[in-house]
Amino acid sequence: MSRVWAIAPSIRPQGGTLPIWKAAGYKVAVLRQGDPFPEADITVPTETYRGWAKSINFLARFVMNIDPEAEWLCVSNDDTLPDQNHTPEEIASQLTEHFGGTFGVMQPTGDFALWPGSNILGFAGSPWMGRSWCERAYGGRGPIYDGFRHNWSDQELMEVAVKLGVFWQRPDLLHKHLHVGRDGGQWKWESWQKPLNDPGLWQVEKARFEQRRRDGFPGHEPLVTESISFGALA
Repeated sequence: MSRVWAIAPSIRPQGGTLPIWKAAGYKVAVLRQGDPFPEADITVPTETYRGWAKSINFLARFVMNIDPEAEWLCVSNDDTLPDQNHTPEEIASQLTEHFGGTFGVMQPTGDFALWPGSNILGFAGSPWMGRSWCERAYGGRGPIYDGFRHNWSDQELMEVAVKLGVFWQRPDLLHKHLHVGRDGGQWKWESWQKPLNDPGLWQVEKARFEQRRRDGFPGHEPLVTESISFGALA
């Protein structure tokens, strides 16, 4: 049976929500600022935040290099809860069947019903990514474009996967995002969160994202393999 890994950069005390992913049956790999927590299967320490996409790309390569049975990776983050009604193996099996393999990206969108003001339908913030996607996307450089620091990579991920015909939104699956602004809450950031939410950087990277979109997301083209024809995906 293939293993499903939850991967995330993490700074929250005790790993935030990551121990819940472990309890739900996922293997957990974390790029960790702060003290390690015992529930993680893999902890790679880091003194500074490398950026969301760079962190995910690093962990994806790390996990696939050490675990040849890892077929699906889920970007769990450390402020998001796993779906409580399906095991990771059930979801992985459904995805492999749907995509005819592991070249695909799926985003659970069930949280939209609980948080209608969110933009979960417009990006892939806690995506499931197949092994083949992780190995082949962006010319084999990693599953996510890492030219942005924190925001916009998740939106590009969704739009590139849509462009290639391998994106699936599933409202029947729920990844509840425990965001500080949900349910009308105050957008009050902890001191360690503030560098992630620089309004000036957000605007600069928004303009860069929009230019990349106009240009067709340069560099997104996947590696060609004998088993999957690039022409069939374009």
